[in-house]
Order: sequence, then structure tokens, then C-alpha cells
Amino acid sequence: MADATSGEVAKVRAYSPGRYPILVLELPTGNLRTVYHETGYDLERSKQVTEEWLSDNAIGRHSFIEVSPPEEVPSSGLADYAKERIAQET
Repeated sequence: MADATSGEVAKVRAYSPGRYPILVLELPTGNLRTVYHETGYDLERSKQVTEEWLSDNAIGRHSFIEVSPPEEVPSSGLADYAKERIAQET
């Protein structure tokens, strides 16, 4: 995956609530991707999504929480970011 490298910084745009959050990221290229607990939040195993999917499906239907303004996180710190979000919810 050309736009998903381990040293880049991603902007967290939204996350799903719960024990194993899904993160929606904006990469420096502008692409949106979802990363998952099950894959260790690995950008190489992420799924590309669209702005429309983010607003209509993730936030609109599945109660993802929008991060506004988006938070910049190094790709190597995505798992820690997700753990911090879980801790804030409990």
C-alpha cells in the first residue's frame, strides 16, 4: 500500500465507541482509511473509505464519535491512542 507507511502521521477523524474501537484516519495523501484492533491498527491492513461513508454510515448510522478538530497521531501510536480513548469512556 503506497500511502500507508509506518512512519507517517495520520489524523484521527472518528472512532467507534466500545472495547475495540475502529479508528477512521485521514492520511497525508488525503485518503480516508479505517484501522482495526484485530489487526493491531496496522495501516497495511486498513480499508479505504470515503467522506460520504464517514458521515452517512459511520457517524450517521453506527454512532462513531467525530474527533473535531482531528487529532494527529503517528501511525506507530494508533494502538495507544485507541487505548486512551477506551480509558476516557470508562
